[in-house]
Amino acid sequence: MDQSHRELLVSSPPPTNGVSVAPSGSSGFPRTESHISSSSAIIIEAEACRQRYKRLHPKDITDDEKDYKTLVHTLQLERLSAIFKTKFGSDGKCKVGPCGLKEEQARVYFDVYGKNEITPPKRENIWIKLLRQTFLGIFNILLWSCVIAEVALIVVFAKPSGSAESSPDVSVNGTAVGADQASSKKEEEEADYVTPIILSAVIVMAALLQWYSELKAESQMEAMQKLQAASKVPTVRVNSRGERVELEVDPVNLVPGDIIFLQAGDRIPADVRILYCSDGMEVDNSALTGESVPEPRNTRTEPVTCPPPEARNLAFFGTTVLKGNATCIIHATGDATFLGKIAQGIKSSRVKSTLEIQIEHFVHIIAVVAICVGLLSLVANLVSPVKRAPPEILQNSAAALFAQVPEGLLPTVTISLMIASDQMAARNVIVRKIDAVETLGCVSVFCSDKTGTLTTGEMAVQDLVVPTFSGGSVSSLEVHNRDKESGNFKKSPGLDGISVCGILNNAADIKVDKGEERWTGSPTEVAILRACSEVAGGAESSKQVRNKPANNKTFEIPFNSENKWMLTIHGSDKSYFAILKGAPERVLKFTKIGQDSASMAKIEQQLQDLMSQGRRVLCIARREVSGSDIPAGNKFEGTTSTDCNFPMKDFEFVGLYGIEDPPKKGVDDAVIMAQRAGVKVVMVTGDHQDTARAIAGRINILGSSWDEGANEGEQLQGAAEFSVITGVMLDTRIPRGDNFTDDEPEENVKWWTKAVQHARVFARVSPIHKQVIVQAYQKYGYNGIGDIVAMTGDGVNDAPALKQAEVGVAMGQRGTEVAKDAADIVLHDDNFPSVVKGIEQGRLSSENLQKSIMYTLCSKVPQVAPTFGELFGIPQALTVAQVLLIDIGTDIWTAIAYAVQPAESKLMERTPRHPRQEKMVNSKVLLYSYGYIGQFQMIFCWLMFFLAVPGVWDLYITGKKPMDYTDEDRTTDTQGMTVYYWTLVLGQIAAAISTTTKLQSVLGFGTSPYCLPNNTLNLMFVGEVVLGLAAIYVGPIQSAFKTGWLPTKAVLLPIVAFVGITLIDEIRKMIGRQCDESEKAARAPSKRRP
Repeated sequence: MDQSHRELLVSSPPPTNGVSVAPSGSSGFPRTESHISSSSAIIIEAEACRQRYKRLHPKDITDDEKDYKTLVHTLQLERLSAIFKTKFGSDGKCKVGPCGLKEEQARVYFDVYGKNEITPPKRENIWIKLLRQTFLGIFNILLWSCVIAEVALIVVFAKPSGSAESSPDVSVNGTAVGADQASSKKEEEEADYVTPIILSAVIVMAALLQWYSELKAESQMEAMQKLQAASKVPTVRVNSRGERVELEVDPVNLVPGDIIFLQAGDRIPADVRILYCSDGMEVDNSALTGESVPEPRNTRTEPVTCPPPEARNLAFFGTTVLKGNATCIIHATGDATFLGKIAQGIKSSRVKSTLEIQIEHFVHIIAVVAICVGLLSLVANLVSPVKRAPPEILQNSAAALFAQVPEGLLPTVTISLMIASDQMAARNVIVRKIDAVETLGCVSVFCSDKTGTLTTGEMAVQDLVVPTFSGGSVSSLEVHNRDKESGNFKKSPGLDGISVCGILNNAADIKVDKGEERWTGSPTEVAILRACSEVAGGAESSKQVRNKPANNKTFEIPFNSENKWMLTIHGSDKSYFAILKGAPERVLKFTKIGQDSASMAKIEQQLQDLMSQGRRVLCIARREVSGSDIPAGNKFEGTTSTDCNFPMKDFEFVGLYGIEDPPKKGVDDAVIMAQRAGVKVVMVTGDHQDTARAIAGRINILGSSWDEGANEGEQLQGAAEFSVITGVMLDTRIPRGDNFTDDEPEENVKWWTKAVQHARVFARVSPIHKQVIVQAYQKYGYNGIGDIVAMTGDGVNDAPALKQAEVGVAMGQRGTEVAKDAADIVLHDDNFPSVVKGIEQGRLSSENLQKSIMYTLCSKVPQVAPTFGELFGIPQALTVAQVLLIDIGTDIWTAIAYAVQPAESKLMERTPRHPRQEKMVNSKVLLYSYGYIGQFQMIFCWLMFFLAVPGVWDLYITGKKPMDYTDEDRTTDTQGMTVYYWTLVLGQIAAAISTTTKLQSVLGFGTSPYCLPNNTLNLMFVGEVVLGLAAIYVGPIQSAFKTGWLPTKAVLLPIVAFVGITLIDEIRKMIGRQCDESEKAARAPSKRRP
């Protein structure tokens, strides 16, 4: 039968064996009973299947277990066969005879376990997302409320207008006045239409910008699917006649109990237990663990104490076979796989960004201020000497409320962060979620994966150790390290022996194509070949060594997990030599010095020294094979030391290779830079604790004098339990639910409180552990407030933690698609120092955003002042449309220009601003904007209102009401409003210059001048002046915003406001610097650090 028809398809009905169904008659009843019996049998078998499958898991496992737990690696093969009701071959390889599941069983299992694929999350429709970003969100709701209120006012004012137009005037003069008033009122109403239209456009455009920047939605699950095997999998099953059937099955149709065959290069299609594998089989688990070292596999049953991720008889969905071949039984598919458990962590919702927290806080403040101002305006209008109709009172109160709402804040924040993200892209930091820019500047804990993030992710030989002999014993060991400048080993006569042996006894290969070197082989072999080639003089020199006739390889015993060494024999005719390379404890026993206690003591001491530095050490030895040692016919044979037909003794000890995944260049300095900035750098890795401790010490994560925690009572020495925390220690500290709650056991709370304070390294951790570690810092860090956490990583195992952190940072070059899609930020160059530079840019963006808000709020006081001025009979000084012209026409663009403002001080020497403790919009910001600059702006606006247009004072003194104005009075009133508007424009330019720095002088009063380095902001100043003059002299703009022509004197006089505000703030900064220096001098004696 064709294989494609035999493959399991869920849509295929049970076979009828060719028997036709009778259309009628009594024969139909037996068939119905048979059908019912068959269905019942399937249901019973399905339930039995579920019960048997439970035996593969610990008894205490729950249905919603987050971690990956199974006992399949601890069970004997006979037990597995019984649980899955599958058949294993007598040859152990399942290559002959009936093997695997029965086809009918496979169908039942498919119904029970479903498709072998990870369940994708529900995705939000992109158009619904756009609508949500446009109409929802606390700030958007506030703005839309203003729009609705404006429209309602227009509808209310339409009726009085109509009745006024229908009322006849009693005189010619009165008719003229009434017509003028109607015309004026019509202009006001037309101006009122501008407000809701522009405000609506601003909201929609800001939402479109945010929607567009995040349109490439998170696709973690799609990336997960890419890890599935694309090709069909060789599988064996048993048909209804008990015969062996070999199939090519689609990965999605595989079920637990299936027996499959894998070979080098195959992507593993499900979680499997290895029944048979060739010697030296290796898998690449880096996509899951993030560790670059190939992991060997065997068939031995593991003890119960062995965690599943460390079991060598298991292979996992999404990983790759590097070397060898295997016969496996599938024990988990789809969501039940190790990868599926990771996927469950990714499905959890992302934590709220610090910017969202800040905006919510700001909106609450603005809402309270706006409502209070609106109510006060209502009271002011009710008791005002100028009697108004209820609709007019409502309009004035609404205008006062609208004036307090910073309409331009939404696009300002969005565009500013987009500009900042472009600047970060220039530093190789790609921002996927724009509000992560601000959050990055607030990070207080940086949890970093080791492999590929802090280290290169590639194995490299760091030490070449060669012996010096005296009288047949090792007198000393000479350690050669890489040159600090070039990073390579220098050619040295003393290294010729270890170099040649490393080139010849090596399974890796090198090809040079158009000047480009391509290294192939296992990472360890490539590392040794690279180092030895450097010593030999380069890739071409190493090829020449291999091509010499005297070095011709005639025999090889490949490395395997049993021998733990690799042997090659080189030469021809009667001249041969053998090279042995492998684990030191295995190789040294074959050497002449193996029984020399003095020599072995020196070597053991060197081994301990290398391993304490996190090195993986291999030993290499050499011996001549000549005379009677050469087997008959020059035919060398053997697979182990006991069955070789040549001597496996008296090897000459050649040297040691110290191999590691080395730290990236500049990481140690970047860690110091982060620590100086008050950011705690924590290593979180799946690697061994000794390796992690060694690397952490070398890159200043452990033992740094700048580490805040290390200087508080020498915490690492005082809390040895927490210096390096392992995954085993975390197993009993995982929260009961998806995250930590206030109901956690007190013992766990105390433990985590100490852990987040003292620990700098977490080693041997699982993917779930990484997520829990981030959650712990967010719950118990920062003295109980919770740290703002950034997490870096590149593997699938990092994805849940990347999404859990406030800022997830993935590696762009070696990072998996899952990690990139789970992250907010991607490092294009995979360079840790780049993300530290990103923190600096994030802090600058946060500070500039705060300055932008300070500037925006300054104008709110003079904008609302005219409403209360009317309480004292002062003529109208500003319209709602003019307020909008200032907010949208000029302020918004100036506020956006702050995004490119350079830093005024050394940002990376200050502790990060914690958004829950120090809000972006705090009491100092409000006092500066409302109680300081805003007050001076208001004073100058009123001064210019009366001084630049003398007729305004006459209107105030005479107490004329607007309905009694003559044409000249209306012209004066319009000029007065124009002067007020123009003065406020110049006052805002002064505010912008003042807010560019907090303490540093712009003009150089008493310190080096900051000047005006932001050319974009300078250009905005020019734009504000041009637009302000256009509002004064361009007819259409005059009509739209009810401004009027001004004489030259009235235009020049308000410059006094600009000069006055700028000088006043320079004096404030001078006093502030003096106070700051006094405080620093007072604190100097108590400093811990120089």
